Amino acid sequence: MKHRSHGFGWVALVAASAFVLAGCEEPTPEMDTAEANGAEAADTAAEETQGDRRIDFTLPDLDSNDRQLSEWDGDLIVLNFWATWCPPCKKEMPLFQETWEEHRDDGFTIVAVAVDELSATQHFVDDFGIEFPILIGQDEAVAVGREYGNRIGALPYTVLIDRDGIIRDTHRGEVEEEDLQAWLDDYL
Repeated sequence: MKHRSHGFGWVALVAASAFVLAGCEEPTPEMDTAEANGAEAADTAAEETQGDRRIDFTLPDLDSNDRQLSEWDGDLIVLNFWATWCPPCKKEMPLFQETWEEHRDDGFTIVAVAVDELSATQHFVDDFGIEFPILIGQDEAVAVGREYGNRIGALPYTVLIDRDGIIRDTHRGEVEEEDLQAWLDDYL
């Protein structure tokens, strides 16, 4: 696995800054104009990816094996960008695990891309009993997220990809049960 640590400090700073914006649905009066414009541009970028064909990418899994998103072609895919240090990311993981267990035999999978260090991610997965595919990256994972419309690097960030490989929805911030159920009702 390639490891480029020279950019991680920058990535962590950008991701942490974006994390603050991730929970904001509408700009508040306290946000300055640049932040509000940045959030609006990020929403527009995410919306513009809807209806596009999914982009294939390769990232390592926790065993350092290269995995491609195309391995799950034909499944309804919830592609989730997250980190172990992100509270809303931690909060949605049990819901993802429960939903994956319930529907994995129905042509449904969750592919979670950790924007994090390998050891922290492995400990999190072990502690919380996560069984769905986990890919890992730092700069590379952030770059993949950008290709899927996550221009500000918000975490969590989730992309719904239908069985034909078409991006049907993007979601910045925590995925809640109602969101996930609506996706399943519409596309599974």
